[in-house]
Amino acid sequence: MPSRYLHILAPVDSSEAAQTAFTEAVNIAQRHNATLTALYVVDDSAYHTPALDPLLSELLDAEAAHAKAAMAKRQAFVATTTVSDFQIEITYGSPKYAIQDYAAKHPDIDLMVLGATGADSPNRLAVGSTTSFLVDQAPCNVLVIR
Repeated sequence: MPSRYLHILAPVDSSEAAQTAFTEAVNIAQRHNATLTALYVVDDSAYHTPALDPLLSELLDAEAAHAKAAMAKRQAFVATTTVSDFQIEITYGSPKYAIQDYAAKHPDIDLMVLGATGADSPNRLAVGSTTSFLVDQAPCNVLVIR
């Protein structure tokens, strides 16, 4: 484990676990004077069915608006801290693959902080499938927050 993290990735969604993990990521970024990137993946995988094709644009627009609102709240929270380098990214796709791809394309990311479960698994007691996948596949250290 490095003695100092330089760039922290905090994948977020609308879950309480993601918010708890994001708060911890902010705390770590403050302690290490690190860059913090919050990544919100609009999960569009559930919308690719023939029955939903006519509504696809409307559904994705609603999801994107929700993501922007969630990120605005996180931006406001970070503004009350000593984190000086905060970035927001919103992308589309399957969360686990989009997060893995983002981290792989940004080799300066040396820590990923995420919740044990996400929006797709609110009743799970164990680690969610996205978190489990990223623990195994991420190109950097991963800290899982309960």
